[in-house]
Amino acid sequence: MNKGSCFNISLNSKHLISYLENKELRIIFSYTINFDESALKNIEQVYKKAACSEVKSKLIGGIAKIICDFINIPELAMKGTALKALREWEFKHNRNIIEIADMPISNALNAVKEIFSIGKSMVKELVSYPRDKNEILIDIAFEKSFRFFLDYYYQYQK
Repeated sequence: MNKGSCFNISLNSKHLISYLENKELRIIFSYTINFDESALKNIEQVYKKAACSEVKSKLIGGIAKIICDFINIPELAMKGTALKALREWEFKHNRNIIEIADMPISNALNAVKEIFSIGKSMVKELVSYPRDKNEILIDIAFEKSFRFFLDYYYQYQK
């Protein structure tokens, strides 16, 4: 398999934006969550200060775009969260995110699901009162976001 081929489609921002614009569900399923503003500013700084490869930047942008269509988190804050989630996955597995492209498809999708899960936990740390309600909404939004990612991925793999 070509290096990066598994995610070439998911990293193509023109396809992703077009897909998002044509997907009616994204308008219906947008959740309002109360975030701690200072926590959002802190995570935004993480992204602003980071140096990422082009591939990693595109992946972060794609993840952020999908999540931001489902919850009201600022895109820059979601990019910071996605960056931290990717780094945590890389550290945990002692692998570069680019290596996911060389994995069998089931392992690659499990890795992406794990990254979404890590990101979900991180987003939950950014919420304010009422915490329980906000966390439930985040669970729903991330599940829908991952399903959306799969839908998008399979559509452009054909």
